[in-house]
Amino acid sequence: MKSTPILLGLVLAAFATNATAGERKVSAAKVQVFTQLFNEANLDGNDYLDFEEFSNSYGASTRPVITEIRFDELARFINIKTATARAIIPAERGIFLNDFIYANGGRAIKPSDAEIFWAADDNESGGLDLEEFAATRVYPPSNPASTTKAFDKLDKNDDGIISPLEWGIAKVALAD
Repeated sequence: MKSTPILLGLVLAAFATNATAGERKVSAAKVQVFTQLFNEANLDGNDYLDFEEFSNSYGASTRPVITEIRFDELARFINIKTATARAIIPAERGIFLNDFIYANGGRAIKPSDAEIFWAADDNESGGLDLEEFAATRVYPPSNPASTTKAFDKLDKNDDGIISPLEWGIAKVALAD
C-alpha cells in the first residue's frame, strides 16, 4: 500500500498548486520538493508533523526559538475521535502537508527580533536569563563559552537578565 501515501501526496499537491484568494501560488516543482520533505519528516505516517518531527525537518532552524515560532505559526489542533468519550477532542497540534508546502517548509516564516525575544521568554518574566537566551542562538554552539560571552555583552547592567531595551527592542505592553 505504498502507493496510497504517494497518491494522497499528489492529490494534496495538486490542491496546493491551485491555492489563490490571498494565498501565494506555489509552483508544481516546489510542491513536489516540499511533499517529499514532508513525507521524509512524517516518520509515523499520520499525515501531519508533530513538533518533534517538524524539529527534524527542513522547516527547523538551528536556533531553537525560531523552530518553536515556525511550528506555532503553522500548527493546527488535530481532532482525534476517542473510543471512550465518543467525541472529537483537540488532542495535539500538528502541521499538515498543505500548510508545510505553503510556508516552504516553515522557512518562509521569518520572525522579528521582538517575536524572537518574547518567544524565548519562557517564564514570561519580561527578560531573558542565560538559558532562555541560549535558545535564541545557534544550537549546538560551536563554542559553549561564546553563548555566555554574548549574553554578558548584551546584559549591560550585569543583572543576569537581558531586558527588551538591552535586546534592542522597546518594551511592548501586552494586551490582557
